[in-house]
This record gives sequence, structure tokens and C-alpha cells, in this order.
Amino acid sequence: MRIYLVGFMGSGKSKKGRKLAALLDFRFVDMDEMIEAEEGSSISSIFAQKGEDYFRKKEFEMLQKIALTDDVVVSTGGGSPCFFNAMDVMNATGITI
Repeated sequence: MRIYLVGFMGSGKSKKGRKLAALLDFRFVDMDEMIEAEEGSSISSIFAQKGEDYFRKKEFEMLQKIALTDDVVVSTGGGSPCFFNAMDVMNATGITI
């Protein structure tokens, strides 16, 4: 099972997601943190150096990987649902809140 949390930046997805994951004994994943770790750079630096198009493609690739993971609560990026067919992927592979 996958639970995707969507909402505006700074709306509490990560904070609530960690709590929910602990209650369910699921793994918690913050997509922005995963991208920062993989890129070795902050989100703002990625935007500044490589542009939004690059970031959004990276974000969607990350979502596709996560969609193969079981028992996870996912804090998506604030803009994640708005690009490509990310909402379709989330709705097809889990519960979207």
C-alpha cells in the first residue's frame, strides 16, 4: 500500500506523513529530500542551476520509483501533482490525500 500526501508547500505533509507512517508502521518518504540527496543539491539550487523543467522531470521519475515501493507514506512536492500525469500515477498506485 502507498499513501501519497499532496498539498501546498509548507502545509505540513512531511510532519503529518512521519506521524502517519509511524502509526501504520510504514516507511516515510519525502520526495524533495530524496531528490536533494540524489542530486547533492537543494531544491532551490536545482531550480536555479538546471531549471524547473529538469526538476519536474526528476520529480516524476522519483514518483515512478516510489510507486513500486510497498507500505510507504509519501510526502510529495508541492507542485508534484500538477505535472505530467503524476496524479494519475498516484491515484492508480495508492491512496492520495
